[in-house]
Amino acid sequence: MPSPGRLFGKHIPIAIPPELADEAALLAYLKLGPRELKKIWWYRHLMYSQFSIAKGSGKFRVITAPNRRLKILQSKLAPLLDQLYRIRNPVHGFVPKRSVKTNALAHGKRRFVINLDVRNFFPTITENRVIGLLRSLGIEERVARIVGRLTCCFGHLPQGAPTSPVLSNMVCFRLDSELVQLAKEARAIYTRYADDITFSSYQPPGALFEGALPVAGRFSPEIFSPALKAIFAANGLEIHPDKAHYADRNSRRIITGVKINAGLNVDRRYIRNIRAIMHSIQTVGLVTAQARHTAAGGKGNLAAYLQGKISYVAHLKGQPDPVVRALAIRYNKCFTSKPMKLTPTAEEKRDRSVWVVEMPEDTGTAFFLKGVGLVTAAHCVENLTEVDILHPSKHTTTFKVKVLKRHEHRDLALLDYSAIPETEYFELEPASTAVAAHQAVTAFGYPHWAPGDRLNARPGYVSLLTPKSGVQMIEVTQQLTQGMSGGPILEANGMVVGIIHKGGPDEGRQLAVNLSVLREWLAE
Repeated sequence: MPSPGRLFGKHIPIAIPPELADEAALLAYLKLGPRELKKIWWYRHLMYSQFSIAKGSGKFRVITAPNRRLKILQSKLAPLLDQLYRIRNPVHGFVPKRSVKTNALAHGKRRFVINLDVRNFFPTITENRVIGLLRSLGIEERVARIVGRLTCCFGHLPQGAPTSPVLSNMVCFRLDSELVQLAKEARAIYTRYADDITFSSYQPPGALFEGALPVAGRFSPEIFSPALKAIFAANGLEIHPDKAHYADRNSRRIITGVKINAGLNVDRRYIRNIRAIMHSIQTVGLVTAQARHTAAGGKGNLAAYLQGKISYVAHLKGQPDPVVRALAIRYNKCFTSKPMKLTPTAEEKRDRSVWVVEMPEDTGTAFFLKGVGLVTAAHCVENLTEVDILHPSKHTTTFKVKVLKRHEHRDLALLDYSAIPETEYFELEPASTAVAAHQAVTAFGYPHWAPGDRLNARPGYVSLLTPKSGVQMIEVTQQLTQGMSGGPILEANGMVVGIIHKGGPDEGRQLAVNLSVLREWLAE
């Protein structure tokens, strides 16, 4: 077995898989005989087919796809090549558990974004470059040439082969290292998703340009700093002259199709397109809508097309998001026989069930309880006939709700939530069994809430079940800080056992109203 190689000139040992140790080991692993290898060696160009697929911009991307046999061989090679590639933090394309979403998340809510595109990305990565890369890792020349022959076509990496993603990332290892260093010096963040490159920063990224910053929009790559242009040139890559874009704090900041101005989102035109198609289905019928879709260049049936688009929005915004739920509900009305099933996690459901109550001089908590309604503490709506509530995910959107009924002594209140769309919230389940002493419970609420704060979870135990002024109370070990009043106390299975009454560092006890008290009140 060859000695471990070095990773692109760095002294980081790379263990070469035994299947790549020599020609015999590689051919045995691939179940590839000398005669078939010779055939592929000279006639591989006949084993590919080319076709175009539409891009979001209205243009087309040429795909060079291998036939079934060659694809099998490349699919077996890909895991071996994965073992040779050390994943870089800024790389989000063709990497397990990473996506356009993680690529966008890496930039947070930074105010300045530069987007670049590498021109002719896969065609630029030549077969000789792939062979040289493998040789630099310590793979013997004959094995490197066989791998190059099996993974390249027309002298370069084909866009459509299973091995092209990892090989492109391997070739870009030095590029990524150098651009990360340049970004650090400019106090910026760098990421790459295949051929899409992004820099972002909180301050204007003047260090990345030779002169003044460009105005928001497209600009010529010629105005980049000499250091940045030299990195691309040294790595044999070219910035696409028509795909350099700059966004400042006053413009839309989009990274690989994901808008990051205020949380992850898609362009509103993407949502409008989905709604327009579903409106067409509901007004002219599925057959006519399908014909229009096909005539406009769309492929496949509309159900699968729409489901894919809605699933993408759900991937970015989360399944509990009101926009996602509204799209799914409308989709299910269009396709009753093939409904979409959104399955939010218990944490996502809980997050959308607990809301903030805005009082004149403070905040409290309220939650949706199945079979009951919108519940809070009576002292959170004291002397009020209506109150504003909101969900922190959209803190600028408030709903004015009426106080339906309140019981001051029990410290319970019910709010009218009829003005809140059903897509905006989930409901918690009431516990079917009574809470017990020493039981593990978690308190949820918004202590001293301010914009940007999320739902606070405080685990603890029931220390005592006790009546207080004739009201059955649950005393817990965790601190129930100001602002959590009206929030739920949940048992281990996520079901409600109590409603937070009061607590905090200045209180001697941390108390919640037993759920049984709510049931008694409603039964009266």
